[in-house]
Amino acid sequence: MTAEQIKEQLSNRFIGILAVNRGFLIDKPESDFGVDYQLKKTYTYQQPNGKQRHTVESRYIDIQLKATTENSIIDEPTQIKYDLEAKSYNDLVQRQENGTAPLILILFILPHDTNLWVDIDLFEVKLRKHAYWYQPPTGSTMTDNEQRIRITIPKSNVLGLNCFPDIYNQLYP
Repeated sequence: MTAEQIKEQLSNRFIGILAVNRGFLIDKPESDFGVDYQLKKTYTYQQPNGKQRHTVESRYIDIQLKATTENSIIDEPTQIKYDLEAKSYNDLVQRQENGTAPLILILFILPHDTNLWVDIDLFEVKLRKHAYWYQPPTGSTMTDNEQRIRITIPKSNVLGLNCFPDIYNQLYP
């Protein structure tokens, strides 16, 4: 596998672990039109016969997932700067104006040294380094750039154990 393929697969597994750990599912759409995953919240309800039924809410969040290394970002004290493909940025902006489901970007950042990406011992599995989520500020407009646009992601948007419930509640108040 190429380094790019490995980064992609590690980022896929990372968000899958975070999702399922808090009762969410991630589904991969059959066709990729700028959406890598759909994040769906699960819930349980009581049926008239007394049995519980597990299902998913009808509201979901679309996710664009990007994986990179720390030497491809600008790491500042309170924010991350990343050069995102213009077409991906325009998808995010367009969805804010015309979408029924929110679209967010998740940027998964691995160490520059590939030997530090994954570590395992008798007590834990470690996947390094960070992931952040991003949505363009309200009122953003599409870029005319043909290649890339620099985005700024607040470090407060770091993905942690409760990230998906928090993001879901923020986007669906």
